Amino acid sequence: MSINKRVIIVGGGPVGLLTALGLGKAGANVTVLEAESQPSDSPRALVYHFPVLPHLKRLGVLDDCIAAGLMRQNFAWRVHSTGEMIFWDLKCLETEVELPYALHLGQDKLSKILINHLKALPNVEIRYSSPVVDYKVSSHSVQVVLGGQFAGQVIEGGWLVGADGANSFVRQQVMKQNFFGITWPQRYVATNTKFDFDSLGFGKTTMQVDDVYGSVICCIDSDSLWRVTFMEDPNLPMDGISDRIGQMFNKLLPTDDPYEVVAYSPYRMHQRVADTMRLGRVLLIGDAAHLTNPTGGLGLTGGMFDAFALTAALNQIIHEGRSEEVLDVFEADRRRKFIELVSPRASDNLRNLYHQKQGVGKDEWVDNTRAISKDVDRMRDALRFPEHMETFL
Repeated sequence: MSINKRVIIVGGGPVGLLTALGLGKAGANVTVLEAESQPSDSPRALVYHFPVLPHLKRLGVLDDCIAAGLMRQNFAWRVHSTGEMIFWDLKCLETEVELPYALHLGQDKLSKILINHLKALPNVEIRYSSPVVDYKVSSHSVQVVLGGQFAGQVIEGGWLVGADGANSFVRQQVMKQNFFGITWPQRYVATNTKFDFDSLGFGKTTMQVDDVYGSVICCIDSDSLWRVTFMEDPNLPMDGISDRIGQMFNKLLPTDDPYEVVAYSPYRMHQRVADTMRLGRVLLIGDAAHLTNPTGGLGLTGGMFDAFALTAALNQIIHEGRSEEVLDVFEADRRRKFIELVSPRASDNLRNLYHQKQGVGKDEWVDNTRAISKDVDRMRDALRFPEHMETFL
């Protein structure tokens, strides 16, 4: 296969691996370059919305994902001050969509599944400990130079895809793009906590609304392990987080029943987007192209839609002779959907969850959320939002 039919993907996370799988199954030669020495075991993103499931099925990985994770239909808003639980349910989509479920699966587990499937493709190579330190881009090919233990090795292909995260080398060094946007002022603390939320009637995903005890409460597995994420003042010292989790949980959790914090991770949230997702033969996807706060689970879902759209475009170019102009369509639509849909909705989710103070505004929001739960048509419209994130080429 000629050089211009080889795709180099920088970044071995789920978005890069999904792109490799879609290209590899169609027959392209693919090289995935990951700077770390092994796949990341960080669970990070957890929830995938229903429109991505048919794509995972098409790629042959959905059954493995379901076996390793869990599927759910219910979703709840919980008003912390009153204990009221307002349920929305994906069952209302059963006559409308193929798979009316959300998938709960740590992205580390998703990556392992994708890697296992990629091992079966002789035309796909994943190289670890392979940081990219230099590059050369021409009108007909792309070359990257590796560092680390492979210092000086050159890999050449027809396309370079940056799936290398928020601190992307491809975005910063190859494309020299800005990454304008905002960083939210609060610090967020994600915990993996053992607690029996099921027996208390919580939804598998529950958004707890409060300006102090707001939190995302999301089931990780069938062994009562849940992700509980809350916010705190970023000026507080990092070394006191463990003690402050206990102080927060005394009020955040609905009972005094015992719990166990298995792991925790503090982080900041952002809304940022690159100036462009394409510069000739170089392309950006996922967090390398755009960052959103994860409230509502739109970040990795958006990155997956990047991967599916880019795979479709490159496969059409490589195998069907379609004009490279399709990549301009890909770039414009993916960037527009982040700016006009994903970022505003994720920002609204964050404000509704963590920043609504007691008063008329909050009461009106609760009344409206409750009204949606009792109106199937309105609930269906609200739950179908992730469909609008997809790009068709």
